[in-house]
Amino acid sequence: MSHTLHGQMRLSDVRTWHVDIDRFINPWVPAPRLHILPRPISHFLGYRDKPARPLGNVVLAFWSLVGAFCGVALIAEVSKRIPAFEVRDAPAVVGSFGAAAVIEFCAIESPFAQPRNAFFSQMWACLMGIGISKLFALSPHAQQYTELGGALACGLTTAAMLLTGTIHPPAGATALLAVTNEQMAGLGWFLFPVMMLGVVLMQVVALIVNNIQRQYPLYWWTSHPLARRQIQDEEKENIHRKAGSDVPSHYEESLTDVPRRIVLERGEIFVPDGVFLSAEEREVLEKISDRI
Repeated sequence: MSHTLHGQMRLSDVRTWHVDIDRFINPWVPAPRLHILPRPISHFLGYRDKPARPLGNVVLAFWSLVGAFCGVALIAEVSKRIPAFEVRDAPAVVGSFGAAAVIEFCAIESPFAQPRNAFFSQMWACLMGIGISKLFALSPHAQQYTELGGALACGLTTAAMLLTGTIHPPAGATALLAVTNEQMAGLGWFLFPVMMLGVVLMQVVALIVNNIQRQYPLYWWTSHPLARRQIQDEEKENIHRKAGSDVPSHYEESLTDVPRRIVLERGEIFVPDGVFLSAEEREVLEKISDRI
């Protein structure tokens, strides 16, 4: 037993290298006040005063189909009608938007699908991909190292997303294509407006389609609370947490600035915004509620 306790003490003394950029940014980001907006507007921005009903996978598949089709089609149709895109031979749809459509219409509860991740991840991908493409082009033998350049751009983008809390898998494909695809590499820094326009259009479709029977996004900026008082409370909680790691756990927080609480009353369940329950979890809570 003494050996076990000694081992636990040693694990608790471990210090990890961890960068939490939200710790410095969040105090300066205003807390969302979606609940003060007119109901039709706040609804399609993801706010709910009561949890959405659970849906079967047939309904989810239908809305995923509609959303993915509309999102990709809108990007293609708009891009083809922009003269600046046509002059520079920009692609109507970048391949990575296909992967983005799967995440943003099929896995909308995932942190990867939230607006901050979708936008900033593609920004990192453009920066890393174009930068590496231009750097490798300085060599007269650049064509021989295109695949290595793409791999490096993908790796740098992945690291940047992880450190900034903006992980969005399709951005890895964007970074890779920005180096290995001649059409995209030829755009140079003009790839930025091409990708940013696509991200915005996809988000517009997601806000409409995903909020008809579901809820999107779960949060706009971060899963952590944004009010200074709540940030301080969370930091105190992390200090007193008995875990053996310095890395705090998170996901999911409310869209509004209200502490997360699941309240059970006889015959009723109150779930805060941003907390997703599976059908099995809701069934367990309903059984408990019926026994109160």
